[in-house]
Amino acid sequence: PNHWNKQQQQQQQQQQQQQLNIRQEYRVQCSPVPISATSLSSDCTIFALGSVEGSILLYNLETKSVLKEFKEVHDLPVTCLASRPIPNALMLPGELEGGVNFDAVSASADNRMGRWTLQRKSRIKPVRAASSSYSRKKGPVEQFVWNMLRIPLLLLLALVMVAIRDVTIVCREEFGMPAVLLDVGAAGHCLYREVLWAEDTRPGIKFVPV
Repeated sequence: PNHWNKQQQQQQQQQQQQQLNIRQEYRVQCSPVPISATSLSSDCTIFALGSVEGSILLYNLETKSVLKEFKEVHDLPVTCLASRPIPNALMLPGELEGGVNFDAVSASADNRMGRWTLQRKSRIKPVRAASSSYSRKKGPVEQFVWNMLRIPLLLLLALVMVAIRDVTIVCREEFGMPAVLLDVGAAGHCLYREVLWAEDTRPGIKFVPV
């Protein structure tokens, strides 16, 4: 039995040595102060570090470099840290509405929690506030008045366009630059008597001539 126990102990020691066969591939300084909390993302690409001075570092294991550092975001040492894979498959509350994906969540002894991201700006474009003149809806009285005045205004615009056309045809000479400078009254008389309203002495004409 003693011999059997010795063999069993030797086998256990060999297994422990094989399991503890750890070698160091590289060493790099990530923070000048001690680290109080760490978290590795599920895809093993992002290593989040929380320091005793309240800073958060997002370290890239593939490039062996610090992606971003949030300096002294907590008043006390970081006590809890959770890193997420990039890109994030599951949305946290508020990410869809704000258009920002958070890459790490931290908590500290200062009773505060922080969410940290590598994004520079939101994916959602800001909506410009409409001016008060366009955002205010018309009341029933304003809508009724607008409906009543819309047709007369259109008719008045049509008459003005016809008058402009007749001025360019009938009173072309009177409205020429030399004639206007020499005799403004002739241009006004032609506009009133020939275009807008005919003289009473003209037989059968009481309206704008065609």
